[in-house]
Amino acid sequence: MIDSITIVLPLQLILFQVLFLLVAIALESRVFHRRLKLTRKNSVQYATSLNLWSVVIGWLIFLILAGLLPQFLRIQIVSFIFFDHPIGSQLDKADPRIISIGIVIFFFSFLVKVIGFEFIKIWIHDQPEQFDTSSDISNKRPSLLNQPKRKITKKYKPNPAFAVLLANAYSYSAILLLLVLRFMDVNILNLNTAF
Repeated sequence: MIDSITIVLPLQLILFQVLFLLVAIALESRVFHRRLKLTRKNSVQYATSLNLWSVVIGWLIFLILAGLLPQFLRIQIVSFIFFDHPIGSQLDKADPRIISIGIVIFFFSFLVKVIGFEFIKIWIHDQPEQFDTSSDISNKRPSLLNQPKRKITKKYKPNPAFAVLLANAYSYSAILLLLVLRFMDVNILNLNTAF
């Protein structure tokens, strides 16, 4: 029998994941509202669903791959998750492995979100009023002798894949900025404690 079980909760990781989700949902819903002509409510629902879908799939794949890694790498990953740096590592310079992993995660997240977007459209049967495919642009020239202004009707078909790519790029850029600011803050705190 197990006498005692110690549960370790990576609270810092959970809080940062929630922060990143909130930032991503806010930015991506704005892009979906503008690019796909969704209502504000629908764009927030799409962004929330896609980001939660992406996070769940990403963590599942991470946990499966982490179980296949050698013991040394698993210890390094656990150290990175709980203590913000691998054992015996200095994060003073950009590591090409971390940059390449970040690029792979970006494109994997984009692919998962595009697939998720299509699943959501199929699942809710995509009512035609969700996408406004026409936009009216009135002619700005002054009319002669009070002639009625002509309206130019332009057919616009939204491209969901491009909107998801743009939204993903905005959210990842903001998250990268947050990570850089956090890294700078940690380094400044380490310098202050050294003196």
